[in-house]
Amino acid sequence: MKKQLHILYLLFIALLVGTPGLAQNPFDLPMACVGSVEEYWVEGFNGMSDFTWRVIGPNSNDVSDKFIPINRGDTILMNWSADLPGGIYTFEVIEVSDFGCTGELYTQNIVLNSSIINIPFDGVPETVTICEGDIAELDPGNFLSYLWQDGSSNRIFYTGEAGTYQVQLVNSNYSCTYNEMETFVNPLPQVWLGNDTVLFGAQTLILDVYNPDFDFYDWSTGQISSSITVEGGYGDQHIWVTVTDMNGCSNSDTIMVSASDYSNLRIPAAFTPNNDGVNDTWIFPAPNDAGAHLYTYLDDVDVSVFNRWGKMVWQSSGMFREWDGRDLGGRELPMDSYHYLIRINVDGKTFTYKGSVTIVR
Repeated sequence: MKKQLHILYLLFIALLVGTPGLAQNPFDLPMACVGSVEEYWVEGFNGMSDFTWRVIGPNSNDVSDKFIPINRGDTILMNWSADLPGGIYTFEVIEVSDFGCTGELYTQNIVLNSSIINIPFDGVPETVTICEGDIAELDPGNFLSYLWQDGSSNRIFYTGEAGTYQVQLVNSNYSCTYNEMETFVNPLPQVWLGNDTVLFGAQTLILDVYNPDFDFYDWSTGQISSSITVEGGYGDQHIWVTVTDMNGCSNSDTIMVSASDYSNLRIPAAFTPNNDGVNDTWIFPAPNDAGAHLYTYLDDVDVSVFNRWGKMVWQSSGMFREWDGRDLGGRELPMDSYHYLIRINVDGKTFTYKGSVTIVR
């Protein structure tokens, strides 16, 4: 692409687009891209002049060794090599006519775009914030072409990772420019309803997930408070809650609340203590329809087991204990049917079960 400095010398009266010493918007200046070779030219007095050029970098360093003059210096080829830093470069031009007259020094600024200079575009966000697990859509705007740092060339760059993402852009006005957008990822709020549990009869469970950083609560029960009370009389329940924090990020948790009628528990009628790893102990009650083992929640249960002659052969009180088919002295009992008396104490009430259990060997 041919770049004009727009300096037209007529009888040594110069028309200059850029005014020396006046702060300029970089987008009002000609632009170049690192890695390109650009042509810049001026017009003098009827082709009867020589021109002396000087190019000053953004760090006030002289980079005149980067261009090659052509003809009598009215044109130069500028090599914007990769070792040049991005920024504003000042071109200085002096005209000397064949009559020995020297014109005034004129300057023009040109922006060199590189990966280390960032000039944000109007309307394009410099930062994008998402929640963990979401995908950010980085859109630098409408250009002719795009080249992202990973080599992709689509307009929109999708990412779920925090970091700074750079894109090289080309449109009809600029041979290239660079833009950066930084992505921030907010963590999801932490919410926990506790371990799955069992409610017997009219027992209740309070689920409280209050956190001062949470802005909104949404329960499967339809409530929007920070806590709810679950009642066991409604059967097995999958309870979930979704919380939203001050960053707009949401997370959820689920708890299985199994409910059992402790007046109608199923007591297994047999077990096989043969050390094969299957039904080796007598465990009651049997799992409910949801597969939950309720015995782990029995903390006040009295069990007495008798043989056919009414002699007590095993007893347990307090926390639930499995029976391995041995008597009180630790001796294996023979295969037979045994009578049991079970008292389960829950919330000040006692529920009694009587029946028989068979040891199968």
